[in-house]
Amino acid sequence: MEIRFKLTEEDGLNALRASSMPSWMMFLFLLLLALLFLVGVFLIDHDLALAGWIWLAVSAGIGIAVYEVPRVRIRRSLTSNPSSQGEIVYVFDDSGSVVTFPTGESRLNWNAYTKYKETGTTFLLFFDRHRYALIPKRVMSAEQIGEFRRLLRANITSR
Repeated sequence: MEIRFKLTEEDGLNALRASSMPSWMMFLFLLLLALLFLVGVFLIDHDLALAGWIWLAVSAGIGIAVYEVPRVRIRRSLTSNPSSQGEIVYVFDDSGSVVTFPTGESRLNWNAYTKYKETGTTFLLFFDRHRYALIPKRVMSAEQIGEFRRLLRANITSR
């Protein structure tokens, strides 16, 4: 099976969302932001307006940064990494994968992958907990997606 694509910023964001913190951790983060906001409002209501407004600005800044910083990092990564600028070709067979980047080629046996994760938009093939190969579904037909699922189930087992 051969898959050809050029990485986009949206592909990177989809992979980041799929591989990032669990939902319970995001809930705790949002709870912390809400608490920071409420403390700011409390300070404003109790004659500490300057401290309250600073507190509100800091909590808003943290919220915006959590949203924007990953986008900036992905954009910078895509523009600064020569391997991600151009067409990437994955070829999968029963022995493993061959990946051709604009800068070179990589061959891996199936045992190099520790697990895989499928989302609505991507497949992530993990080498370890934080490193993975990204394959966007947008470049695959429905038949290719089904065939790729079968290939992954047959060759990658959770260890």
